[in-house]
Amino acid sequence: MKRAIVVLAFAAAAALAAGAQPAACADPLAVLRAFYAANDAGQWEKSAALLADNVVFDTWATGVNGYIMAKRHREGRAALKAFLAEARGVRHRLPESPVDGPVFRETKLSVKGNTVEFMLEPDRLRSNGRPYNPYSVEAVLDGCRIRALTVIERVTWL
Repeated sequence: MKRAIVVLAFAAAAALAAGAQPAACADPLAVLRAFYAANDAGQWEKSAALLADNVVFDTWATGVNGYIMAKRHREGRAALKAFLAEARGVRHRLPESPVDGPVFRETKLSVKGNTVEFMLEPDRLRSNGRPYNPYSVEAVLDGCRIRALTVIERVTWL
C-alpha cells in the first residue's frame, strides 16, 4: 500500500513537472467571485485561501499606444496577500476610492476550462468628465485555487 502511494505521488509530481494540465475546477467563476468578494470586504486571509501556494501575479498599466508602466510581479501566496490591500483591479472599488466612488462591474466575461477572463468597467465618469480606467483580468486556476492572475489597467488617455 505504501509503495502504491509513493508511486502515485511520484507520478503526480512527474506529470506536474512535465507541464501537465492543472486539475479541473467545477466552477472557476465562483472561485473568482469569492476572491473579489473577500477583497471587497478587506478579508485578506479569506482571499489568500483561494490562492495556490505558488500563485503568480502580474499587473501593469498600458495606454492605447502600448506603453507599459507600473509593472509589478509577485510570486507566492504570502507575497500576493501582502500586496492585495494596495493592488488595483483585484476588487470592485479602487483602493483609495471614497465610499461613493466608482464601482467596477464585470463585463465581457469568458470561462474556458480553468481560465476566467473579464473586464472591470467603471459605473461612471470622473467629476471632470474623463473616464476611470477599466481593467482586464485573466485568472488561471489549478483545482479551485488561483494559480496565475494577470490584471492590466487600460489607461484611456495615454
